[in-house]
Amino acid sequence: MNLGTGLAIAVLAGAINGLFALPMKFNRRWAWENNWFLFSLLSLVIFPWVIALLSVPDLRLAFSTVGPGHLVLATLWGATVYCGSLMFGISLGYIGTALSFALLVGSMSIVGVFLPIALFNPQTLTTSGGKLIVAGVVLLLATLILSVRAGRLKEKAQAGLNTTGIGDQVKKSALVGMVLAIAGGGLSGFLSLGMNMEWAVSIRNAAIQFGKASPSSATNAVLALVLLGGAIPNVAYCLYLLKKNHTLNRYWGPLSNTYSLMILITGVMYSGSVALWGVAISEPMLGKLGPSIGWALFIGAMVISSNIGGFVTGEWKNAGKQPVWIMGCSLMLIMIAMVLIGYGNFLIARS
Repeated sequence: MNLGTGLAIAVLAGAINGLFALPMKFNRRWAWENNWFLFSLLSLVIFPWVIALLSVPDLRLAFSTVGPGHLVLATLWGATVYCGSLMFGISLGYIGTALSFALLVGSMSIVGVFLPIALFNPQTLTTSGGKLIVAGVVLLLATLILSVRAGRLKEKAQAGLNTTGIGDQVKKSALVGMVLAIAGGGLSGFLSLGMNMEWAVSIRNAAIQFGKASPSSATNAVLALVLLGGAIPNVAYCLYLLKKNHTLNRYWGPLSNTYSLMILITGVMYSGSVALWGVAISEPMLGKLGPSIGWALFIGAMVISSNIGGFVTGEWKNAGKQPVWIMGCSLMLIMIAMVLIGYGNFLIARS
């Protein structure tokens, strides 16, 4: 097991994923649905299949040896999981990149980190390493509370709640955004849980045995199907908004080429980060707890990088010292949680 490399890849994947939405900020003349539609096509349909075909040479043969039920389950699981991605994408328009990612982590942690261990390797929770992992998850949940507090203070300061009507509207919008980010994180956490399911194991084994994939890249076969399912709710909702808001014609407006390039960058960053996470969670990298531990490190690094990006692009401008200080404490707890979870996995792997 190459634990050090696996940990580094998981952190790198999270850091890239936390910044993937930043290029969308430059597309000011496009509506949300213009950006998210192209992003969904690239990152959930085109790029995952390109990656799968490159890393699993006989992908078609591998799929033909797996029961059709497993292939359908993978796709349906992705559709469910990426309803969470859709909620998160909508939350970006309400509360910005930094806070959306921070709230995402708290709800993702209990589903994506704790549940796979509790359901598939419960015996590890009573070990010294398992207790450290649980402590790390508890800290991640604490960051959810701190992030909500920081977000409410930030919106209050930036909106100026002394202005009747405007302040109430912004407060309501911020609350909607935070609810969407938290709910989206809960659903998104099922991506990690799904990697432990029978259908995922079957597809991964077929990719290795028949598809000529390496053990560290076989997960790409699973992700291709899961992400394809994820495209269903995201693309469908964007098509609905494009028609409802009459925004389809913006694709042919000024700066459309530049905006398309920004979405291309966004898609490459997202798809690359997910593929790297798939490598990190393989057993040769992070061992039998790979999906859980890799998920914790992935989302921890993700929220740190997203907040750095958010601060740099001015999302916390004029927010005041208190919310920034609280958010800083939240990021510090996330880093401590990542250390606890990573070391806990090391102790389990060594025993």
